[in-house]
Amino acid sequence: MAYCPKCGVEVEADVKNCPLCDFPIPDVNEENYPQDSKYPQAINTYEEDHLGKKNQAFFSITIIAASIMVIIGVIYLVYPWNHVLLKYIALADLSIFAIVFFAMGYLKPNYNFLGAYITVVITCLFVYMIGGSQTNWFLSYAFPIATLLYLDVSLFRFILKHTRHKSQFIFIPTNLILFVIVLAIGIDGIVSLNVLGEVQLTWSLIVAVSGLCIIGLLQTIYHRIPEKTRRMLKKKMHV
Repeated sequence: MAYCPKCGVEVEADVKNCPLCDFPIPDVNEENYPQDSKYPQAINTYEEDHLGKKNQAFFSITIIAASIMVIIGVIYLVYPWNHVLLKYIALADLSIFAIVFFAMGYLKPNYNFLGAYITVVITCLFVYMIGGSQTNWFLSYAFPIATLLYLDVSLFRFILKHTRHKSQFIFIPTNLILFVIVLAIGIDGIVSLNVLGEVQLTWSLIVAVSGLCIIGLLQTIYHRIPEKTRRMLKKKMHV
């Protein structure tokens, strides 16, 4: 049975107008609604509106980035200014534009993240080439640390993807601490390898031990608290 949306009286399913107030009864089973219907079919336009605004913002950013490159090119060819500084500005302009493109999510998440990583590596390489440094800091520090950060974030995203349905107020902090531990050990190993010629972990071991103790404490608290308290925490933290 159907009900009149105006007066609430119960009506037959095939009735077009309410027998009491003569208000038109919408046909909820009808797939195609006429354009002049008082009850048009609801359409979610959020994605289209969001994409339109994002495209407008990206178009504006593209115009700004292109304008900066044109200005830099004119100054480089006409005005005898510091050409090395102009190269750094142009490189920063292109790098920021690429990072913004990937951050706006035009590609799949994995491709966006990979593109940001490649952008960072290429930017560091060009900074190294423009500066003409005597020490090979790109291969010694920049590339290994950037790759370590990429792999560490990828691992964190993979773990988070497979644990997102579990209790977030315990698993997210645990995963973040693991992320910091792996990053600290990696950076400590890279620095010691370049400075001492071999991997000698020092301060990263303190970070690792402290982090593992915190993880153990969080896990103990989570599994020992009563179920009622656990549900209350989930409700309060909206997880």
